[in-house]
Amino acid sequence: MSPKRATPAQDDPLLDRCGEFLLDPPGPDALQSEYAILADGYRTLSRRLYKTLLISDGYQRQVKELAVKLERAMTKINQLREVALPLCVYCRRVRPQSEDYWQKLETFLSRNADIMFSQGICPDCLKSTYARMGAAEASPLPNAEAPPQPPSKPRTRNRPSIVTDDQYVREARELAARVEAKAPEFEEDLERLVHRYSKLARRFAKTVTISDSYQSQLRDLNMRLELLARTDLLTGLANRWEMTHRMEAEHNRMQRHNSELTLILGDVDHFKQVNDTHGHQCGDAVLRNVAALMQSHLRAEDLCARWGGEEFMILLPETGAEAAHNVARKLGELVRDTPTRWNGGTITVTMSFGIASVLPGSDLDKAISAADNALYEAKAQGRDRTVTATQREQAPGEGPR
Repeated sequence: MSPKRATPAQDDPLLDRCGEFLLDPPGPDALQSEYAILADGYRTLSRRLYKTLLISDGYQRQVKELAVKLERAMTKINQLREVALPLCVYCRRVRPQSEDYWQKLETFLSRNADIMFSQGICPDCLKSTYARMGAAEASPLPNAEAPPQPPSKPRTRNRPSIVTDDQYVREARELAARVEAKAPEFEEDLERLVHRYSKLARRFAKTVTISDSYQSQLRDLNMRLELLARTDLLTGLANRWEMTHRMEAEHNRMQRHNSELTLILGDVDHFKQVNDTHGHQCGDAVLRNVAALMQSHLRAEDLCARWGGEEFMILLPETGAEAAHNVARKLGELVRDTPTRWNGGTITVTMSFGIASVLPGSDLDKAISAADNALYEAKAQGRDRTVTATQREQAPGEGPR
């Protein structure tokens, strides 16, 4: 009596053949052909297994990548839960929040630049920031004081229908009407040609409209990307790269017009103690407050940048050392008298300033070094004061920072 085979073998022809071969072995002459059949079936199954393994490995890699993305997304979601916009779904109004909420929101946006510069900056603030930084002179992009315009007037906008308004379509239809009266045999061909042209004209109008939209989006994206490259994310001021670029431009203009140019280098006193005592988030809030105060009390042609850490560089075109000293003194008083709100309390800081004028015939590096030496001197004298560098070339000094 033959043994009963398992059910899965009944669904596989190759296994069925193997079972028959074992139950009723063929003669020596048939072994070679049977082996060839079994070997071919094995190769087929081996290839399928290899492909299955490759697909499985690919799925595993995708699963791992998705797991990493999910973990990052969950981290951001947990952060967003703390800064979710308190918007009422019925009245559409924002509920009043404590200042701690807005501090958390600023910190979140400063740490997620992609969110801040894709959604967090409205077009009006983008243009005003561009204008404040003098982007109209330093950038080939359109003037930031006016909305960016296409290079030429769109050819298809404000047109109700390309079929009725297109001059060539109208002329072709008039020609078709005349042909219908005088040569009816050409009417069908000409009407087909007019229809195809009008259809192509509509497609062309849509293409131009889509192209104009893409160009507008590309200009906006380029402006945001350039602003991202030129802006300090924490304070919203110009960064060191942008300040260096503007310094060179103003230095060249000063030499051409024989005008004055002065630099102010400011530093927040005992800033490390703020971070150590209250935390780095509090230190970030202090830097943002100081940056906003200085930026709001400077002229439109002046430029304030975060030079590094708690240092700020101020560029004052058409300004001498004496006038710059008054500006630094007023800024110091403003920072001292305007504390930063934090966790229901206030934190008061002071600033020290070093001033240096860019002398005719000298380079910017010497002026920056002179301002840095003057700042060291202000620190050495007790901080919370302003020191103006002398007109002679100064040697590097050392002092408490």
